[in-house]
Amino acid sequence: MLRTMSNMLINRLNSLMSQRGISANRLSLEATGARDTVRKILDGTTKNPRIDTLLKLAAVLDTTPQYLMGEEEASNGQGEQRSTLREAPPLPTRAAMPLDVPVMGTAAGSHTRGAFQFEGGVVDYVRRPPALTGARDIYALFVEGTSMEPQYHPGDLVYISPHKPPRLGDTVIIECKDGETSPQEATIGVLRRRSEKIVVIAKHNPPAEIEINRDYIKSLHKVLTTNELFGI
Repeated sequence: MLRTMSNMLINRLNSLMSQRGISANRLSLEATGARDTVRKILDGTTKNPRIDTLLKLAAVLDTTPQYLMGEEEASNGQGEQRSTLREAPPLPTRAAMPLDVPVMGTAAGSHTRGAFQFEGGVVDYVRRPPALTGARDIYALFVEGTSMEPQYHPGDLVYISPHKPPRLGDTVIIECKDGETSPQEATIGVLRRRSEKIVVIAKHNPPAEIEINRDYIKSLHKVLTTNELFGI
């Protein structure tokens, strides 16, 4: 039965992506912020996606998780899963998510620091996740480089809030002062320590800690988690 449900999910994902004119990569980014979520489902790497993943995919595809899983064809043995799906909090459709979150930068080539370049203006817009309705000054960046793998991969979309205070252990974006006219550089990492003089962030690949003098820091903003984006 698990294989039947998995095949149904794959078939319906392929059908809906074709109907909506959306690629697996784009569906993954808009639904989860990761680039390979759908690919792993389609190639069988992920055989039993989590409920919150199904909710997000369904929202982008303007459908329901019940339809994706072929629930109307499930046997009585799937009753418990059907109940779980019905009780999950509803998400708005993709069309109901405003396309108004600015992407404020493009990635630079620093794999050690994971730097971004703020171009001084908006380079794109992405959809506003449900839990960010009414949130002020939210912006987004696309991750480039491998310094934060496996937490973030190149091309992953991250949403940043300048008003939510980061705590130790949170992923943060640090924007650095880089002269009056040159583009502002920023780096992504996990907040490890901070004092009046320095901020220390961690990278994953390779494992390293980066110490940044506060004199060179323009801003320190929190990268929002999946739960914060979707209110789950």
